[in-house]
Amino acid sequence: MKTYNEIIDYITAAGKSKTERNERALIIQGVLAGMFIAMGAIAYFRLMAYTADPGIGKFLGALIFPAGIMAILLVGAELFTSDCMGIMSVFRNRVKLGSFMRMLTIVLLSNLAGAVIMALLSTGAGIFSAGMIEAVTGSAVAKTAMPISQMLISAVLCNIIVCSGVMMAYSAKTVAGKLIAVWFPIAVFVLSGTEHIVANMFYLVMGYINGAEITIAAILVSFVVVTIGNFIGGALIVTGAHYFIEKDMNAAEKKISDQGRAA
Repeated sequence: MKTYNEIIDYITAAGKSKTERNERALIIQGVLAGMFIAMGAIAYFRLMAYTADPGIGKFLGALIFPAGIMAILLVGAELFTSDCMGIMSVFRNRVKLGSFMRMLTIVLLSNLAGAVIMALLSTGAGIFSAGMIEAVTGSAVAKTAMPISQMLISAVLCNIIVCSGVMMAYSAKTVAGKLIAVWFPIAVFVLSGTEHIVANMFYLVMGYINGAEITIAAILVSFVVVTIGNFIGGALIVTGAHYFIEKDMNAAEKKISDQGRAA
């Protein structure tokens, strides 16, 4: 596996690369990531609807949902929540904040486009049974009815879990290592029921077009609050913590090295 400094350097270089990437490529990669997350969500709802015991159904769904994140990691798609860690390139003065936030906005809107496409395709293909539609509409209503403060905190917690899992995957040097490292943290996120903006894009759009009693205004409020919470969790808490850890570790190593030369 990579060393701690190698992981930090990788996240920094990735943030810089994404910021400098061709806009069309970034949009396509963002759309694909939105579709991949929806792919995992489709499997999740199918298992939920066709398993007699709801608890077992949710557990099995949590085990299959990470397929979307795995696809993103392996084919190079761009997901807003994990891309928040790219702010390390800003913290380390490799990229301007404005350029990074522009990239992140493009990825977010592209993720939304991918989620909407999958919601329309899923509905048009008729792959959602009555039980699945009941589950997704119920989820959409519950998510939009949540108090704003709870929604925000849940979103912060969600991206602490997700970004920690993705960072674990970055530490691995093999495909198998990446998949194993990310699998369990993403399953934990699903089981926790916390708020992930890109998953919610699919849940809420799918719920809305299938008759959930929610309004477009409520959907937009949810999107804004969860996006802010995910950004705080991934960009400020997880990435901020590792920025200071790495900075202090390097300072300590330099001090020891200087003392060794002086001796």
